[in-house]
Amino acid sequence: MNGLFTFSHAKQLYYAGSSLMWLDDEGALRRAAHDSEEAIALWEHEGEQFRSLDDEALAHVYMATARLKLGEIEGAMDAVRPILALPPERQISWIRRRVSELDVHLDNERFANSRAAMSARDELRGAAA
Repeated sequence: MNGLFTFSHAKQLYYAGSSLMWLDDEGALRRAAHDSEEAIALWEHEGEQFRSLDDEALAHVYMATARLKLGEIEGAMDAVRPILALPPERQISWIRRRVSELDVHLDNERFANSRAAMSARDELRGAAA
């Protein structure tokens, strides 16, 4: 029997992704993206009583953040598009906050002349409007 403070494997992966995405280490960022993706896959196959839709949505954003910090603009946008398509009532404040941070990462000088970054910024800003 699970106790009050038991975390599913998906939740453990979610928390790993949410913490490792803040680091600038390539290995940690790859792990953050992988763990977030695995958490999403597990949640998609679990029963509704075990699924956390808000955490699942945030895992998409964490995966996008890690990929973006790795320089993978297209991969980041692939990860976040399902969240941009959510109805406004599903986009809780934490989701909106973390998605807005993607725009900040795209303003990094490494993307200064990138058409993909410009397109991603436009897409994020259009979804926020």
